[in-house]
Amino acid sequence: MDPGATITTWQQAFEEYRIPVTRAIEKQLRASAARDREKLRALVGGSYRDLLATAEAIVGLETTSKAAEEHLASISLNCRPPNQDVSARPPAPEKVALAQVRLLQQCCITSATALRAQNILQCAQLIVVSSLLLKSLGGQQGLIQSLEFLRDKIGLLRRQLLRQVDAKLVNPVSNRSGLLNSLCSYCLVTSVSSEDALAHLRQLRLDKLRRQLTKSGNRDTISNALQYQIISLQAFKSLTGRPIVEAMNGLQRRPILADPTIRELETLDLDRTWPLLPTEIQTFVPYFKRSTSTSEEIESKLEAWSLEVSRVLSTSLDRHLAGMNDITTVLELRKELYATLLPSYFSTPASANITEHIRQSLNQRLNTICQEQGSRLTEITRLLSDGTHTRQSTKSLWDAELVQTSLSHGGSRFTKQVKNRHAGLNGVLSKGAKLLDAWLLSVNDTQNQIDELVKIRWRDIVEEPEEEQEDDASELIRALSEKDKEIYSNSLQESLRKSLADYQKSMVEATSYITDTTPSVASAVMLLRSIRTSTVALQRAFLDDSRFESLDTLVTKLHEVVAHEVTRRLSQSMEEGTRPQKLGKTTLPNDMPSPTAFSTLRKLCKIMLEIGGTDLWSPPAVSMVKKAVYHRIFGTANVSSYTSSGFDQAYLRAALGPDPRQNLSKESDSEADVPAAAEYWTRTKLLFGVIA
Repeated sequence: MDPGATITTWQQAFEEYRIPVTRAIEKQLRASAARDREKLRALVGGSYRDLLATAEAIVGLETTSKAAEEHLASISLNCRPPNQDVSARPPAPEKVALAQVRLLQQCCITSATALRAQNILQCAQLIVVSSLLLKSLGGQQGLIQSLEFLRDKIGLLRRQLLRQVDAKLVNPVSNRSGLLNSLCSYCLVTSVSSEDALAHLRQLRLDKLRRQLTKSGNRDTISNALQYQIISLQAFKSLTGRPIVEAMNGLQRRPILADPTIRELETLDLDRTWPLLPTEIQTFVPYFKRSTSTSEEIESKLEAWSLEVSRVLSTSLDRHLAGMNDITTVLELRKELYATLLPSYFSTPASANITEHIRQSLNQRLNTICQEQGSRLTEITRLLSDGTHTRQSTKSLWDAELVQTSLSHGGSRFTKQVKNRHAGLNGVLSKGAKLLDAWLLSVNDTQNQIDELVKIRWRDIVEEPEEEQEDDASELIRALSEKDKEIYSNSLQESLRKSLADYQKSMVEATSYITDTTPSVASAVMLLRSIRTSTVALQRAFLDDSRFESLDTLVTKLHEVVAHEVTRRLSQSMEEGTRPQKLGKTTLPNDMPSPTAFSTLRKLCKIMLEIGGTDLWSPPAVSMVKKAVYHRIFGTANVSSYTSSGFDQAYLRAALGPDPRQNLSKESDSEADVPAAAEYWTRTKLLFGVIA
């Protein structure tokens, strides 16, 4: 085989070489392996012998070292000095006292610095350490003055700390960490339990609410007070139980001076004074009275606090609402208060009690406003009734003051005077009509605002409830939307019904006063105008509740009074005038009334206009006057004072009577005058506009 050739497998040897060559290659390989094995055995054997020699040398050196060490130890033992007492000696009392005084001074300085930095928990811990140092130094007679000064300084720092703690506790923006630090500081300084600290927190916030609501009871203050109440309840809920207990346990986990935040303060210089401090100060751990409350007790305390706050808030809300007479403002306040409460309704303890107190105050005031809204009609009715006894001289439309008014204002004033003159309204009735119209508008506006309550989307405002709170949320929304709307609407409608009944009663009393005593036609006329002015407006506004059946009888009685006065004046006028001359048939044209009959109707129209103007003469009033005049002319023997012929009688019957053929006079020549008189009346009745 060639020296440079290599064979990797036995198959390669048989494939490339012949059998004899292959056998020769095998012999070479076996010889080479034997040589390599001998070389390896010789190499390993030599190395092993070297290792054994090295190990023997190491063992010898170790033995020599031990012997040397034992020899040196014996020499050291023989050279040792006599035994001495090496136990620690207590430091001198003067050094201990000076170290404590120095630490006390440094505590005062560091406490003031921490207080300015608002690190109240660290300040409280240092004040506790200062109190321990003062107690430990109490027997040092030579340090009395210094200790008194330091005691006063510590007392001042303690008072400042408590004021800052109270300020943080009542601050509504304080987070839970800040409140816990404040409560722990309060417990450290006052040595009270966590329950007492929480009670102090609740009392502070209650007192703050009382001061705010007593000082000012306006709308913003009430809204802020409600928001403060909600924030406080949520803060109480987050502090009570495990958080406050864990915070207190954290203070008791290690001694105060072993706390890294205290030990690492360079201003205290504890590295120098620590060995000289008494053990009770070094190892002092604050102790707090343990008091565990159940969840029912905690809930009861929160509800009691919330109830007291709700009473104070309701009292202030009632005082504020007492000065509010506009339902719009009250409803806006209602929405604002509920919009403050509802977003955290289910996460706030005792929220149902808060809602109930607010709802009670608001509903009470809104019901009162609705009742007062209806009672204003009574005042307007009294004004209208009193106006019947008022005598006011009416200025002429061409009064100098009115005529000389500038064009910018005179037109509206003149139009107003014309309308009032046409309606027969004096100053009192005009004012009453304005008040009545304004009242009707306000009632309508109030009802519209009440109806709008159901459109407020309280569901979008109220806090998202849990699955088991869905029924409570639905009931709350239904109460605010439907129940309250029904309460307000019923109160308003009940007040309106009562006011309308009082209105009818007042008009009945006014009519009875006029008709039962000596009738005054002027009062009757004014009362008719009052009834007309008010009844028309009320019936238009309240279709179902303003039928006023009894007023029809009253109006009829008043019409009788007016008709009687018209008849009396007509008779007096005709009797005082010259007796009409009897004219024959040849004197007058055919089928034409005499001047006497014509004058009778003209005087009748004039008297009616003098008494009732142009506004009073409704068909029932005209019919009543015609009936009364008819009976006065044809029911007595004085018919000759009003007529001169049979045609006159037929003409007056056509003008005044319902049927011209009834009650024909014996003096009438025939019934032929009746159709002619009726036809003539038809052609001439427009000359007598009032009775046409």
